[in-house]
Amino acid sequence: MKKYIYMSALATMALTTPQTAQAQDFDSKPVVNLTNEAEDLKFSIGARMMMDAAYYHAEYTPMKSGAAITDARIRTSMSYKDWYFYADFDFSEGKFTQKNIFLQYAMKKEKGIHSFKAGYYNNPANMARNTSIGSMHFLTRASSVNALAQGRELGLSYSFYNDHFFANQGVFAENQYNDQEAGYQGVSLGGRWLWRPINDSKQTFHVGASFRYANIATGEVQDDIVLKTNLDLGTSLETLVDPTTEFVSASLPWAKNVYDFGLEALYKNDDFFVRGEYMLKHVTKERDDQALFEANLGSIDSWSTLASWQAGNPLGSNTFHGAYVEAGYKLFGNPYKYNNKEGVLGGLDGKSLEIVARYSYTGLNDIVDGEKYVLGRDQYYPDGLIKDYPSTSKSIGGGNLHSVTLGANYAFNKYVQFMVSYSYHHLDRDKYPSDKNFHALQGRLMFQF
Repeated sequence: MKKYIYMSALATMALTTPQTAQAQDFDSKPVVNLTNEAEDLKFSIGARMMMDAAYYHAEYTPMKSGAAITDARIRTSMSYKDWYFYADFDFSEGKFTQKNIFLQYAMKKEKGIHSFKAGYYNNPANMARNTSIGSMHFLTRASSVNALAQGRELGLSYSFYNDHFFANQGVFAENQYNDQEAGYQGVSLGGRWLWRPINDSKQTFHVGASFRYANIATGEVQDDIVLKTNLDLGTSLETLVDPTTEFVSASLPWAKNVYDFGLEALYKNDDFFVRGEYMLKHVTKERDDQALFEANLGSIDSWSTLASWQAGNPLGSNTFHGAYVEAGYKLFGNPYKYNNKEGVLGGLDGKSLEIVARYSYTGLNDIVDGEKYVLGRDQYYPDGLIKDYPSTSKSIGGGNLHSVTLGANYAFNKYVQFMVSYSYHHLDRDKYPSDKNFHALQGRLMFQF
């Protein structure tokens, strides 16, 4: 009797916990499992805790060295026949935050597995974002992923996979809570497609492509008449102890359409893996120039003609790039595993020791030829000469970042893991001319079940 009362309590907790917003399901099979055979119900509950410490050395602007609880979450699931419900919730910053929460229906056919998913989870259009951080072989995802790849969104998706093919695509809300200050809830489409010419118990090789489109329709009203949208991009220096995005970031006012393209490849055998992705983000912009021009007539900012106003306030699209490649070699332990369902590499399984290395490039500079940055004005001007005309610029100086990481990971068992890494970052950003080289020594103790 007590057993069924306990299962009911767990189910109630999983299904009634408030919804607020990257692990993709459990990192490994949870150890706490309860079964109601009469109803064909299965309940699982798990947890993960990550405690990080970091020491930073910077040339000019200091970073905050120290320690922090970077992840502390409870994860629950319920299975009923072909239906599966999953939810996880984070408490790492002393406050409740929703992570994944979704419902999935799967059916097995002769040629593979078909599944339909609805809820809040990662947009499929990226490999690294769909690899749980608990299964990563580095303390964070690459800076290029953090800056350019989309994370969780609210939506619906369909996926199909077998040993050699994988396809996952869906439609999502651009603002998952519909809580924008103004405008309406935008929409995004995303997909990822893989071909696995080699995929057996010893080795796997896949190549793939991804695509995402987003229509940005949320923002704030400017001059009481025009909806001003905005897209913010940024990344930390591949650390969670000081997660600031101050050094590599870009704000894109009037962003309207976002196109993300990606290419990826992965190879793994029992003792070695290498994987990488290339990402391109193209952002077009849209603005009601006529309304803004008329709103400024008669003011100190008025212009004589619409054409002169447009020339003084140029608007153009922007393109950004990023890529990473990472590799690992296992000195001892169980073989590396590949997840056919998600098309990703699994984490360490059981007592293991590995060494890893990664190079990452993040490009958030998109500067018009001939324009130069004036630090005192925080703006780009033709030839670097301060002029009243034009008053704005199409240049974006979000920063280019090169990062190299070397690390070692030791799993005491399948529940406890220690990670240590050294990272070097080289920054090229006009806004921070004295900040060029950053060094970070980091460690993590992680427990999960």
